[in-house]
Amino acid sequence: MRRYRVAASCYEPDTGQAIECRLEGLGTHLTALLEQQKPDLVVIPEMALVPDMDKQPNCEAEPIDGPTISLGTELAARHHANLVLPIIEDDGGRKYNTAVLIDRSGRVAGKYRKMTPTVGEMDLGVLPGPQSPDPVVLDGLRIGTAICYDENYPDLLWNYLRKQIDLLVFPSYTFGGRLMAAWALYCGVPLVCAFPWEAVIYDRDGSILVEAGTWTSTVRLGNHAAWIACDLDMQCRVYHLDDNQNKIAEMGRRYGGKVDIRLAVREARMQVTVRSDDLDIDHIQQEMGLVPLNVYIAETRARADRLREAGGKP
Repeated sequence: MRRYRVAASCYEPDTGQAIECRLEGLGTHLTALLEQQKPDLVVIPEMALVPDMDKQPNCEAEPIDGPTISLGTELAARHHANLVLPIIEDDGGRKYNTAVLIDRSGRVAGKYRKMTPTVGEMDLGVLPGPQSPDPVVLDGLRIGTAICYDENYPDLLWNYLRKQIDLLVFPSYTFGGRLMAAWALYCGVPLVCAFPWEAVIYDRDGSILVEAGTWTSTVRLGNHAAWIACDLDMQCRVYHLDDNQNKIAEMGRRYGGKVDIRLAVREARMQVTVRSDDLDIDHIQQEMGLVPLNVYIAETRARADRLREAGGKP
């Protein structure tokens, strides 16, 4: 995979409308986005239809096979795209703030339940999701999800780094900001934040690839659609400098201008990007014996844990 096109929707429902009208508006918005941008993956903001769930009967919770996800599965299949579509989920009378991940065939590939709802959500009966969620696989990529207030909990971040994710998605009703930039940097993966006021797509080093939102004058005036999109370079990977930096000179001799190396010395990282179509990052990693950032950090922690358990004995 060379390029992977991702989009973050800035859809914001008219809370003066009935839920049925909001759903119709979301369908119109997503159809236009999918037709124009032809993304591989679209992320929709948290609680896509009910940011005012405190004013809705039962928070407008619906089952996975309810109308919102049914709309999502139909659009995903029609446009051959993956969707991350959040709802307030009703699972046998139990409520969760859930992001449903739908694959290109229109199948529900998995879901993520907000690990730590806000106090206000829990007061409304929204329950916490699992503490160590597994990534959901879409197009062979291991997708880690966090929702809004989850950004405050680094144990979720560590969980995803340990499980070696390839991409983070962040459906939210708050800004991404420096916290989510730090998540991208820490995991060494791109991150897609969908929030109506400011959707952002971050690169692996926490830098911003693209951002916009309903606060943006160009969007507010109707000159730019309420979404952002860009291509991610999937022939790119982040490595810790330990040991890997000893191979930089040899990589220059072997591959020359076919490979770019970006250093982040203060964070002890380097980002390797393949610029030639006759090479791929997996080949270079294997040939040079490079160890990816998430593997290196997870294996180091595992070794330290074993030593602790053994009382310091090798």
